[in-house]
Amino acid sequence: MSSSNSLVSIVIPVHNKEKAKICVEHVYRQTYKNIELILADFKGFPAEKRNYGYGKSKGSLILFLDEDEYMTPTTISACINKFKEGFEIVGIPQIKVEPKGYFERCASILRENIAKPLFFKREVLEIVGIFRQEYILCDDLDLLIRAFSAGHKFGIIDVKNGYILHDETNSLISMLRKTLLGRRSYKKLRAEYGTNLDILTRKHSQRKRILNILVKQPVLIPGTLFIMFFLFVVRRIP
Repeated sequence: MSSSNSLVSIVIPVHNKEKAKICVEHVYRQTYKNIELILADFKGFPAEKRNYGYGKSKGSLILFLDEDEYMTPTTISACINKFKEGFEIVGIPQIKVEPKGYFERCASILRENIAKPLFFKREVLEIVGIFRQEYILCDDLDLLIRAFSAGHKFGIIDVKNGYILHDETNSLISMLRKTLLGRRSYKKLRAEYGTNLDILTRKHSQRKRILNILVKQPVLIPGTLFIMFFLFVVRRIP
């Protein structure tokens, strides 16, 4: 099957049905129409739901999309063109929805607008494997390190050709929950991959980016420092 008419399987783990509905509406607006949509709506962590959806999928191209990620209409078409250029994994630029409250703005600073790199040719997943469920909330990082380490070719579409609007929840409660659930998995990832994990998460550039934002918006310094201290303590809970 050529990339020009390949079936694209989009797997969406469902937790928040309202956001999932908006996400699906944006999938249906795509200019590329050869799409298979799989919603994994049951209790469980994202890795379990993604693996379930992958197991049900039939497409030669697999996109793992989160329910709070809304694609612009030409996004899939732009990704198809990227696959035609020989890339095996394609990233989609992300733009955040503007946060509303003070602490949401502070929390948003700590989350970088990185590309969504979970669009694969099926053969990549057949070679490197799927999401390992023991890496709770870090399963995507683990899979990407394995895929990149295996030498699979990665490319990112130009934002002018398509992007994701990311409606991420950045409340303190949400950050606490995610940090508590993922802290042991992240430590395990660091022990297994070391500097490769730092390269993927861009820790050095992250610190510079955060500092530059706070210099320009000093009113956010107290809240951001509070959240950073808060997360520092939570991550050290046994």
